[in-house]
Amino acid sequence: MLNNLQQAVILILLSFLLISCGDNETKKKNTKKEIYITTSKVILKEFEDRETAIGSIEGIIDPTISAEITGKIAKLHTKPGSLVNKGDLLAEIETKDYKYQLSLAKAEVRRLETRLTNQKKNFERNQKLVEKKFISPNALDALFSEKTETFEELEVALAKKDIAESNYKKTKIYAPISGKVEKQIPSIGDFLKIGDPIFQIINNKKLRAHIPFPEKLVSKLKSGIPITLESPTSPNIISVKIAELKPKLMADSRSIDVIADINNQSGWQAGASVKGTIIFSTREGLAVPEQSVVLRPAGQVVYVVNENKVEQRNIEIGINQNGLIEVVSGLNKNEIVALDGAGYLTDQTKVKVSTP
Repeated sequence: MLNNLQQAVILILLSFLLISCGDNETKKKNTKKEIYITTSKVILKEFEDRETAIGSIEGIIDPTISAEITGKIAKLHTKPGSLVNKGDLLAEIETKDYKYQLSLAKAEVRRLETRLTNQKKNFERNQKLVEKKFISPNALDALFSEKTETFEELEVALAKKDIAESNYKKTKIYAPISGKVEKQIPSIGDFLKIGDPIFQIINNKKLRAHIPFPEKLVSKLKSGIPITLESPTSPNIISVKIAELKPKLMADSRSIDVIADINNQSGWQAGASVKGTIIFSTREGLAVPEQSVVLRPAGQVVYVVNENKVEQRNIEIGINQNGLIEVVSGLNKNEIVALDGAGYLTDQTKVKVSTP
């Protein structure tokens, strides 16, 4: 049996133990209630009503050089990837047959010119005889008819000579523009027919961007609106105006084709992708960081910091831009809102603000 003194000591020890446990529980509860957060101030920011889409670039000047005469390829003076200037010799077609045709045409012209010269002299002599009444005027009419017929034959022969000269010149194929040889279709010895492709040359001085924007923007898109373009092939970001809009929506994507011309941009390449950005309007509004806005059953909310507590505030949001969200209503300028840790808060939660 414990005496009274021993019982008293045991009771005192138990009391201290219970008090100590209670203090620890209180500290734990208080610790659980306090959440560490960082904060941000509600600021004024200029927001842009913008739309961005990805499209492609096509070359406007990319002619395919085709054969204008028939014949075998005799020589090739360039290859794919080569840079050429306007007027450079690209290829040659065998000339033997065209030399013969030209020689024959020239010989026929010389023959008819000689005959016509003799007929003119003969006509002039007989004209003098008619004036002196040595011969009948009917003989002069026959000479005039022969001379006229020869003249017409000479006109035909001259036209044939021009055709033969033109065909002979076409045996040499020249670059119609300056640019880069994209394709070479035939090889030496290949027989070409009229219209067969030989080379394709690309010139990047004039390009065209096709960018599909969503159909919801049809009423806002117009020719002449500025559009900013950028492409992975070039570090340059350029601003141009919309040249035209395709009148019909693209059925597969339900989008409208916005066309913009690109001039004198050496680094830009046909076939590359292009990002187009259109800014329809700008306005100033209140802004908070994206992570400050939390989705709750009540809607989009932020937590406004008042001393060591937060107040849940419903807001209406607008444009999301560069990590900031426009706040249309629900906040005032310079109010402090929870930033990191906002997702763990509820209304009237106690907080401790860490260094931002």
